[in-house]
Amino acid sequence: MLKFRKGFTILELLIVVLIIGILAAVGIPQLAESLEKSKTADAKSGLYQIYRAEEEYAANRYGVYTNSVDDLFDVALTERYWIFTIDTPTSVSFTAIATRTGGAYSGQTISIDNNANISGNWEFL
Repeated sequence: MLKFRKGFTILELLIVVLIIGILAAVGIPQLAESLEKSKTADAKSGLYQIYRAEEEYAANRYGVYTNSVDDLFDVALTERYWIFTIDTPTSVSFTAIATRTGGAYSGQTISIDNNANISGNWEFL
């Protein structure tokens, strides 16, 4: 007659834990990279909003740009991971800058100019 055992052996449990550990070791770095890429998309979205709002602002004011995000209408920026600023070296040009706040990438930037050129030192750009 066959005996039925209840539960798992320690070896079976160790194998399951090992497999889960291997899957986690592969998946967690990819998850972290995906999160950083989504933060990049958030910054780019904010910069494009500023770009469009600056173009509208300048169209209504004879080609003169503003240096304040507060002067722009219809700009809904999520400043959870980024601080958005505008630099206007001349009244007929601007550069909007998103600066990363917090974490390992603090201080890195993405910018857009009045010609819609995106650049920066952000690793995930």
